[in-house]
Amino acid sequence: MSIVRRLWERILKPSYFVGKDLEGNKYFECPNTDKGRSKRTVKYRKNEDMWAYVASGRRLPVQWSAWLTHTRPIPPTIEELQADLARQQRVKINAAILEAKYQTESADRGRVAVPPSHNSEIEAQSPSASQNVPMDQKLEPQESDQRPKSQTRDPWAEASKGSDEPRSWTPVSRRR
Repeated sequence: MSIVRRLWERILKPSYFVGKDLEGNKYFECPNTDKGRSKRTVKYRKNEDMWAYVASGRRLPVQWSAWLTHTRPIPPTIEELQADLARQQRVKINAAILEAKYQTESADRGRVAVPPSHNSEIEAQSPSASQNVPMDQKLEPQESDQRPKSQTRDPWAEASKGSDEPRSWTPVSRRR
């Protein structure tokens, strides 16, 4: 593009600097002249960085992505980005602490460690989920359980009653 054409476009369509993220990417907005949506763009810190973002190796901050797609009207501030980064670091540390705690508890019980998400449904249905009892004893109702036997639900027995074969179904018309 010629220099004259670039200057002409700069005069007709000025783009305004809006802000930058913690990685050094700069964000610009070019207002639309006919009262429509403005064009929002990002200028990556280095030209090589663009390919890392396009190929999904890296991601723009969520706040800036929301601003670029017009789901957020106001651009984020540096303080907001720093607070979100600190929150993400706290979540990672807490997740590591919980994982280490779970690993030590499962080693104390003498079992192979399985992530908590696999056992959460079984433990949630069990009346003794909060006690430190092996899993095979948790599925059976305990004597200390105050509920009557009619209210105790055993999902494994319910699953074994029915067949896995599909059944035909015919709708029944209702009388009015």
